[in-house]
Amino acid sequence: MKLKDADVKNLTDLFEEALNRAQRVDKQQKIKFRKKIRNELFSLMAWELATPAGIISRWEERLSDVLAVLPFSFKDEVTQVLMDKLHSHPLVKAQKSSQSA
Repeated sequence: MKLKDADVKNLTDLFEEALNRAQRVDKQQKIKFRKKIRNELFSLMAWELATPAGIISRWEERLSDVLAVLPFSFKDEVTQVLMDKLHSHPLVKAQKSSQSA
C-alpha cells in the first residue's frame, strides 16, 4: 500500500519532534539528519506495496545513525504510526473483510 502526502508529512513531523528531543546532536548533525530523513520519506511515496516491517527494516539500514540518537521509544512509536496509516486504508479493510467471509 502506498503512503499519501499527508502521511509522509505526519512522519516528517514525528521525526522532527524526535530530533528536537535528541540531546547529544549538534546543529550541523541535525541538518544532515534532516536531509537523510527527508530523502527517505520522499522515496517512500514511490513504494507501491509498503509494509510497516519493510519500511522499518529499510530505515534500520539507511538511517541507523539517525535512529541511534533519537529517543529509545521512537522506533516503537513510528512503527505504530506506520501500522495505523497502512492498515487503516479502506482497501485493506475491504480485503480483510472479504478474506474472513
